[in-house]
Amino acid sequence: MLQSSLSPFRSLSPFLWVLFPTLLLAQEESALLKYKFQPGQSLNYLVASQMVATTKVQNAEQDSTNQSSSIKELKIVSVDPQGLSTIESSVKRILIKATLPGGGQLDYDSSQTDPVPLPFRLAAESIGKTTSRITLAPDGRIIKAVALQPDGTPIANPAAGPTPRHDVLPSFPAGPVQRGSTWQETFQVEVPGVDNQSRTVQLARKFQVTSISVTPNNQKLVQIGFVVEPAVPPSEPEIISRLTPFLVTGELTFDTSVGAVVAYQSELNREAVDALGPGTLLRMSGKTLEKLVPPQTPPALLKLEE
Repeated sequence: MLQSSLSPFRSLSPFLWVLFPTLLLAQEESALLKYKFQPGQSLNYLVASQMVATTKVQNAEQDSTNQSSSIKELKIVSVDPQGLSTIESSVKRILIKATLPGGGQLDYDSSQTDPVPLPFRLAAESIGKTTSRITLAPDGRIIKAVALQPDGTPIANPAAGPTPRHDVLPSFPAGPVQRGSTWQETFQVEVPGVDNQSRTVQLARKFQVTSISVTPNNQKLVQIGFVVEPAVPPSEPEIISRLTPFLVTGELTFDTSVGAVVAYQSELNREAVDALGPGTLLRMSGKTLEKLVPPQTPPALLKLEE
C-alpha cells in the first residue's frame, strides 16, 4: 500500500518570491507555453536535492540520507525551420554528501575527490559528458531521444521503452492556458522487479496552472503545479517501492518571455508498506530544486527549508 501526505497541485508560491523577491506581480488571464530555444544557446540549472530513506524490518529501523548539488547544462545544438530543437544534456560538476545506515559518511566533489568512492563512480564517469540527446518540439513533445554512455555510444533501449527526459522540459498544451487549465504527459521508467529482471512502468505527470502573472519588467510567469503517479498502479509491492523516488508533487515556473522553465521544485513524502517483504516499511522524504543560473555558477550544498 502506497500513501502520500502531499495534496496534488498544492501551491508552492513562496518559491516564486525566492526568484523575484521585490516584484509586484499583475495577474494575467492567459498565456501560450512554447519553448523559444536558439542554436548555440546554453541553459545551466543549479540542481539541489535532499533525500532521507528509512527502512524498517520487524523492530529494526535504519536511516540513510543523501544531499547533492550539481550544475546541469542543456546545450541547444540546433533548431530546424519547424522549431524542433536538438538538445544535449550533461552535468558539469556535482557535490554529494551521503550518510549511510550505521552512521558512516561519504563525501564527493567531482572537481577534487580522488580516488572516487565506489558508490559515485558512475556519476564521476559522466561528468562533462553528454548523457542524452533529445529532439524537442516547441510544445515540449519529445520527437526523438537517446541516452548515451560516457563514451558516447547509445544505450540500447527495448522497443517502446524508456526515453531520456528532464524535469525542466515538460510538455504543454497546443493552445493558450489560463488559471485552472490541466493536462498530462506520460513517460516510462525501468525499475528492477523481485526477480531482479527490469520492469517498464508507465508514469503520468498531471499539471494544473495555479497562476499567471506579469512583472514590471514584462516577464510573464506561469506557475504550474504537478503530481506524478503510476498510469496504472502496479500489483507488486516491490515495484511500488522502487517507483517511490519518481512519485513527486511540486511546482514549476515557466517564463514565456525567455521561453523556458526558470525554476522547478518537487517534494517527496511517501511510505510503501510490505515493500521489502511482509512486515516491512519503506519511507522516503525529500526535496529537489532546479533553478536557471548563470553559466559560471558553482554548485553548493544547500539547506533546503523543511
